[in-house]
This record gives sequence, structure tokens and C-alpha cells, in this order.
Amino acid sequence: MSRPAAPGFFRHLWLLWGLRLNIGLNRGPGKSRLLSVGAFLLSSAPAWGLGVTFYGLMRLRPIAESGVWPFFILNLLCFVTAAVWVTWPLMSAGVDDHSELSRYAPFPISPFRLLIASTVASLFEPRALVFYAPLTGAALGYASVHPVRVQWFAVLLYCLFALLNAAWSRVGLHLVLNVLRAKNSAGIIGGGFVLFLVAASFIPPIDTSWLTAVGEGGVEKLDMSVIVNATLALGRVPPGFFGDALLELSYGYRRNALANGVGMLFFTLLGLGLAYALLLRFHRSVGRAGPAVKESGDTDPFARTRDRYTTLVVREALDLWRNPRARLLASVPFILAILLKLMSGRALFEYLLGASVDAWLMGGLCTYGAVVMASTFSQNTFAYDGHGLAMLIAAPVELGDVLRAKNTVQGLAAAGMSLLVGVFYRVYFGRGSALDFLCAMAAVAAVIPVLLAAGNFLSLYFPVKFHASLKRRDKLPLTASMLGIVAASVGCAPFVWALRFAGKSGPEWRTLAMIALCAAVNVVLYRALLPLSLRLLDQRREIVLRAVTRE
Repeated sequence: MSRPAAPGFFRHLWLLWGLRLNIGLNRGPGKSRLLSVGAFLLSSAPAWGLGVTFYGLMRLRPIAESGVWPFFILNLLCFVTAAVWVTWPLMSAGVDDHSELSRYAPFPISPFRLLIASTVASLFEPRALVFYAPLTGAALGYASVHPVRVQWFAVLLYCLFALLNAAWSRVGLHLVLNVLRAKNSAGIIGGGFVLFLVAASFIPPIDTSWLTAVGEGGVEKLDMSVIVNATLALGRVPPGFFGDALLELSYGYRRNALANGVGMLFFTLLGLGLAYALLLRFHRSVGRAGPAVKESGDTDPFARTRDRYTTLVVREALDLWRNPRARLLASVPFILAILLKLMSGRALFEYLLGASVDAWLMGGLCTYGAVVMASTFSQNTFAYDGHGLAMLIAAPVELGDVLRAKNTVQGLAAAGMSLLVGVFYRVYFGRGSALDFLCAMAAVAAVIPVLLAAGNFLSLYFPVKFHASLKRRDKLPLTASMLGIVAASVGCAPFVWALRFAGKSGPEWRTLAMIALCAAVNVVLYRALLPLSLRLLDQRREIVLRAVTRE
């Protein structure tokens, strides 16, 4: 009997897309794909607005007739698009995007083919369309005003730019995955954070004196040599090759554009090579049991717990403490704060926000830390600890106590991390008043109850499958992700509204009172919805158990 032919590349790509659709819907094969199409269009809808906005911006007469601003905007968008896309696996903690990597590990597909397939597939995700929309609109707007020679070559350069970012995004993703699977992941993350903090202290901040000139005399008073130098500098880094090539094609310099294309191709291949090496390393460790946990010797963490509920709280706290992804999430707000100071971002925001700048920045970093910590684990509250739910259902404990303990630990972890972020901001920047700090903490108190309440219902209706053999879980369904974003937006709304009401003059005590009042209302709503969550947990316990433990 002859062996069946191995699937071709496009068949593998089709299977990968089908797998992503099934994971996104959390549904098996054979079900309708209508919901997936609707969710895809809904989640990528902001791309249309962003694209049209930047298309119109490039066609404005002051910009279109300028000899500098169009190229500065294009090169800046190239740099920002690449920076966001490459660092997205870290900043969003989207490390569960590797589900197809470990799923296909025992399958007859080569790692190289898997790398190419997953890289190409990542270009057509809804978030990719949103990220590329501003640059796409700006490029089309520029081409409509300044005709581009050899249009097919311009399209090819755009595809090369997308592949360049996708390749280096795979490098970032695979690097994060290898760190999380390392036995000493906590030491690597902590050491990397300290090294980054020390290195950033030796880099001089960016000069923002031009903001003062713009504020006093308008754009006409701005020294254009600053913009020219920034445009040239952005065009010399690999992401800026596309903007520079578009400029060369508009002037008819095809050889220069070809040189930029060759440069993008070189760095794309370099990124794919690094991503492939990291993928092979990940595959070698994917069959292991996961990061090793150090033995605690004879110390029993449950020896001093006096009741059953306290024991559950300690257990959940230990599971969260030992979770490598929690360590990654805890470092992200601090890294963002360091980047903010390194890029002199506070000066830019001070120009836009006035005396409210520290309240906005401190509150934004604190609420971001609370959102990524609370939502990540509360939306998968029954599976992030592996098969723990199966043991808890078999144990003589009330499931209601289990859910309460999980909410308690997740809420305290989010609040504790936000508190540390607020203190770090005050010490690292040396700015921010006590009122700014209190407003930030009140904003955190307002968002956590909403995230916990939404996470309880999402965990019950969108349970995520956990694979014990590979020590990983599937991606959160797209519908659940969208609902989680809505919940986070609702939780952050009081803080945003209160500071917008305060304006540029800075927050007042009534601003704090408004945020605190909304936080109290959210706590009451959470307490009111908790009994309903507990009843649904009793009704759906078997459904949830099968979903999070099936192979």
C-alpha cells in the first residue's frame, strides 16, 4: 500500500487558517463559519477609519505642497508600525499565539514550513490590518498627490515591508516563548529588566525643545532642520526603507528604490533565520513538562492556613506566582515607563495635556497593568493553572469558594502591581502629586471589579481548552477577546471622563471623588453579579470541565 502524499505548502497554510478559525471560535470542525467572518470584519473595522484619516491627511494642501512633511510622516509611520508590530507579543502578552507551533510539533510538517505558514498567516489577522491601516492610507494618499513610477514595484515593496515586520515579530514571539519555557524564566525576566533599566540610564533623552517653539509661534516658527534630520534618520533604519523607496520612486530614481528593496529583503531573511533558530529551540523543549518549580524543602505553605477558604487563596496565589506569563505581564508596565522617559514622551504629553500630564500617565500605566494582569487570568480562570479545576471538583470543597478565591487573588495581584507601578513612576520620573497618585489608584479600583465580573462570565461561556501533554492552552476565542476589550473600556471610562472634565489644569479633589464614586458603584455591581456567576458555575461545571481538560 502506497503512502499518502504529504500535504503541500498551500494545504498546510489552509489547515493552519482552519485551525485558527476553530480556536478563535472555540468550536470544532463542521460548524458554521458565519460568526467567524462577522467577528473578523467587526474586529478589523477600525482599520477603515484609520486608513481614510491618514489618506486625507496626506492630501491636505499644507502637507501635500511641502517638500518635507510627507516624507517625515511616511517614515515616522513606517517606524511606528514596525515597532508596534514587532513588540506586540510582549506588550500585549500575546504569547498564546504559539498554539499552532506546539500543536503541529508531532505532525508531519517541517519547522521551516511551519514558520513560513505562520508568518504569512499572521499578516492577515484583524490586528495586522489595524496596525497597517495608517501607513497604507498615508502611502495611497501620497501616491495620489505625487505619482509613483513603476506602481507594481511599489506594491512589491509594500509586501516586503509587511514581511519584514512579520519576520521580526516571529523573532520576538519565539524569543518570549523560549524565555517562558526556561527553567530560570523569573531570573531571565528580572535580569533583563534590570539590564534594560541600567542601559536606559546611559542613553541621553531626546531633545524636545522644538515643542516649545511650536507652542509659542506655531509650525512656522519650527526649525525645519530638525524635521529634515529626523526624516533622514528614520529613512536609514530598515523599517524606513519603504518610505524612502516610495520617495525615490516618486522622483523616478528606480535604482535607489531597488537598493531599499534589497535592504528590506536582506533584513527579512535575517529575521526569518533568527526566528527559525528560536523555533527549533522551542520545539526541542515543547515536549517537556514546562518550567521546573523549585522544591520548597520541608516548608509547607498550607501549614498555617486555618480554614478551607484561606487554603484555596494560598493555592491560587502560589499558582499565580509560579506562572511564567504572570512574571512577563508584571514587567511590561515598568518597561513602558522606561521607554516613555527614554523617548522624552512625558514632554510631548505635557505639551498636549498640560498640568494633567502626570495624572494621565501614572493612571494610564497603572490601569494598563491592572487590565493585563486581571483580564489575562480572570478570562481563563479555570484553566491557567492546568488541570487544577479537575482536582478541585473532585476535592471536598465548594466551587463557589474556589471562584471567590480566584477572584480575590487576581484582584489583589492586579492592585498590588498597579501600586508598585505608581510608586515606580513617582520615583523614576520624580513627578506626580499625591492627588495624581490617588486618582490612579481610584482608577484601578474602578476597573478591577469590572474585569473580574466579566472574566467570570467569559470563563463560564468561553472555556479555553488546556493541553496537559504540552502544558499550554489554546488562544482565547475572538468573541471573548472582543467582550473583554469592551469590559476593560467600561472599567477605564470613569478615569478618562473625570480627567477630560478636569482639562489641562490638572485633577482636583472632585476629580478623585468622581472616580472613587464610580469605583464604589462597580464594586457593588460586582458583588451583585457574583451570586449569578456562582449559580452558573454549578450549572455548567461539567461543560467547563470537559472544555478545559479535553485533549
